[in-house]
Amino acid sequence: MNYALQPMTKSRFVAIVTADQPDAPAYFTYDAVLNTKERPTLTETLERGPVTLEQMMALQTVGAQVLDTRDPADFAAAHLSGSVNIGLGGQFATWAGSILGRERPIVIVADPGHERESMMRLGRIGFDHVVGYLADGMLSINRSPSLTASTERLSAQVASERLASARPPLLVDVRSPHEHDAKRIDGSVSMPLNHLAERVRELPRDRSLIVHCAGGYRSSMAASVLAREGFADVSELAGGIAAWEAAGFPTRT
Repeated sequence: MNYALQPMTKSRFVAIVTADQPDAPAYFTYDAVLNTKERPTLTETLERGPVTLEQMMALQTVGAQVLDTRDPADFAAAHLSGSVNIGLGGQFATWAGSILGRERPIVIVADPGHERESMMRLGRIGFDHVVGYLADGMLSINRSPSLTASTERLSAQVASERLASARPPLLVDVRSPHEHDAKRIDGSVSMPLNHLAERVRELPRDRSLIVHCAGGYRSSMAASVLAREGFADVSELAGGIAAWEAAGFPTRT
């Protein structure tokens, strides 16, 4: 009864066992090359200490990536403009390796006490180009409200009302193609998170966007990436498609 042990050609077997496999994380090839070179040890990476808000702003001006590793809900409430959210509570390493650049330095914004964890988990995938973390985390930024931004998180009811309005936003589904094919909100556009940065030109800049995923973790990353790329009106469907269905709204297959 084992489907993989039935008589078949080699090509048919390969097609079956590789069906619907996700893309390999972008950092896999990078790490393979990195392993052939001499690099700082993880211990050396973890010795990098705090930077002031002024130092972080200067680094951001010259191209450094600001990575916010807090919970998506906290990030949505307030964050440094231009920062990208990848929360420690999910598949942090996979998404960090897919979204962050491998050549530009990284500065971390984390909940107090989680700075070292953030650097360690980045170092484990070869992202040792962390120059430091923001001293006092968001407390430093909260004293400069002009530097902060927020992301609107919409309930399923509010999102439904906006999608039914005269000028509806574009609903962007950042789940995998397989997830989108299996179940989707009518009218949504599939744009997987791991390909979002390279496909942003396909999205309209003169129309508001609502991004969603399965439960809200990936949509926070997507919204932060789009905001970093200059999209001014981006919101999230809080709770993702799970919240949409729980509210009684339909999905398609």
